[in-house]
Amino acid sequence: MLEGWVSIVVNVVIFAVKVVPGVLIGSISLVADAFHSLGDVLSSIVVIWGFKVAARPSDREHPFGHGRVESVATLVIGILLFVAAWEFGQNSVIRLLNPKPVAASNALLALLAVTLVLKEWLSRFALDLGRRIDSSVLEGDFWHHRSDVFATAVVIAALFAARFGWDWVDGIAGLAIAGFIAYAAYELTKAAINPLIGEAPSPQMLAEIREIALTVPEVDQVHDVIVHFYGGTMVTSLHVEISDSLDVTRAHDVAEAVEGAINERFHGWAVVHVDPVNREHPLYSEVQLFLQESVSAIPYAEGFHDLRIVGGTDPCYVIFDLKADSHHAPVIADRLREAVAGRFPNVAKVVVNVEPRYVY
Repeated sequence: MLEGWVSIVVNVVIFAVKVVPGVLIGSISLVADAFHSLGDVLSSIVVIWGFKVAARPSDREHPFGHGRVESVATLVIGILLFVAAWEFGQNSVIRLLNPKPVAASNALLALLAVTLVLKEWLSRFALDLGRRIDSSVLEGDFWHHRSDVFATAVVIAALFAARFGWDWVDGIAGLAIAGFIAYAAYELTKAAINPLIGEAPSPQMLAEIREIALTVPEVDQVHDVIVHFYGGTMVTSLHVEISDSLDVTRAHDVAEAVEGAINERFHGWAVVHVDPVNREHPLYSEVQLFLQESVSAIPYAEGFHDLRIVGGTDPCYVIFDLKADSHHAPVIADRLREAVAGRFPNVAKVVVNVEPRYVY
């Protein structure tokens, strides 16, 4: 909120400083740069609105809260930037084809240099606050302000070049500004769309979730991790392998211990599914080793887990989960079924559960 209001005040002043002399001397690049600063005002209004809405508690229609509104606000900023880039680009091409002389005084160039320094300070201010609270909106606003810094530098160079009769540079500068804005719009839009569609958790986060779960003594392995992000709320589900010798009550306690540890680290809600595994089965070690060798030798096969052997030694069932490339997974599953059945005659049935892409 602080960054938004500071940005509004600073950019209104900068807009006025740029637009009046820009119109008076007829510089398309300076006028475009002025409206670029005005676009920053609109962006800041969106930032303030986004944070206000995102701070609302959950309700009946939005049980996970309103955290994704922050991404919506970022997307709106990106769209505003794309529109601005298109308008500036069109006007700059017209000016390039029909150049007009522009004359900027030393006082104007000095004043523009002051606005450049002020915008650089504002961009660093937004970046610092964005990193403190881990906000994609504020970090996006940093790029918005930073593009204005580059744009103003190009305008100053164009106005200085006009003193030597290079009037066409004003149109080139306008196109350069449009390019800066378009690139910032692309980066912002990409950053906003990914969380809305459903982005994958980072490898670091997955490693931390597994590490937390494995701190519970009875947990042997962790797999099938699924993470959903709703702004500041994270909903997690995962499977943990435990010994099948534990009774139901103790297995439930293990699941709740893992849930509590994850909830304490990440703001949100975790759900744990327990997989009882009999590692004392006579065939377990042999089947596990065979699967490790087989999976490692098959292209596009990433791994397996949750190996269970049900029944005695004659007959028995082998069940496990397969992680593989989705396009090749059915063929790989068939190949592993045949391989296990051929290697172990006592296995009456082999069940391979192919995991979807969103499971880790």
